[in-house]
Amino acid sequence: MGATGYAGFELAKLLLLHPHTATPLFLSREAAAQPLESYYPEIAGGESYPLEPFSWQLLKARGIDVLFLATPHELSRELVPEALAKGLRVVDLSGAWRLKEAANRAVYGFEEDQDAAVAAELDRTAVYGLPELHREQIRDAKLVANPGCYATSVIVALTPLMRSGLVDTTRGVVCDCKSGVSGAGKKPTQKTHFVEAADNFFGILGDWTSPHRRDPGTGGTTCRRPYLCSTFAADSTRHSFDDLFRANQARYCERN
Repeated sequence: MGATGYAGFELAKLLLLHPHTATPLFLSREAAAQPLESYYPEIAGGESYPLEPFSWQLLKARGIDVLFLATPHELSRELVPEALAKGLRVVDLSGAWRLKEAANRAVYGFEEDQDAAVAAELDRTAVYGLPELHREQIRDAKLVANPGCYATSVIVALTPLMRSGLVDTTRGVVCDCKSGVSGAGKKPTQKTHFVEAADNFFGILGDWTSPHRRDPGTGGTTCRRPYLCSTFAADSTRHSFDDLFRANQARYCERN
């Protein structure tokens, strides 16, 4: 669900080419939507991929057992408990279930959950969907909460350094991150219009210091100082480029 978005279409292409999956059922939140190839002509010329209106009855009738959600955070937060209650396994590409602590999830501005106890249990049991680190847990997970672009690029780069003892955990880590404009999603905003984004470089959410000292991807390694992460949007369509700085025993910064 959500195949017309940027992340959703990348997922659609992976599923269409995967040797062990049938042709996916592409779902739309709209009652009447054009086929997927009308949004992305690069897949036109062969089979047509209709977008069908989402309903639980349709999923049951088609025998769907895995639901991929490339939907807004708040919609994923609403749909996942019901999907799991109906026996589906879910892979969620939004930020709805990534963060374990309520204080960290506050950035998304979620409304109160319909069933707070169920939501709390899902927050606790959702598997962080980074296969480089959690492949075995993902295999049997009922709910996989995929990481975002900044988190993926930082964790994959930082984890081997942390595990190898190359980071002075008494001094913390600085992650300087830049993402392409597509990371903001397909819905246009003032900052993502061409005139605003072209030849520009601007901060996203400002600089922030991680309120949690234990990163989901560091395998339990804890910094005694917080991670400092600065996030920026660059004037490119898609990429994620990070500089990671660590303080070594000689007390100067070295870039990795």
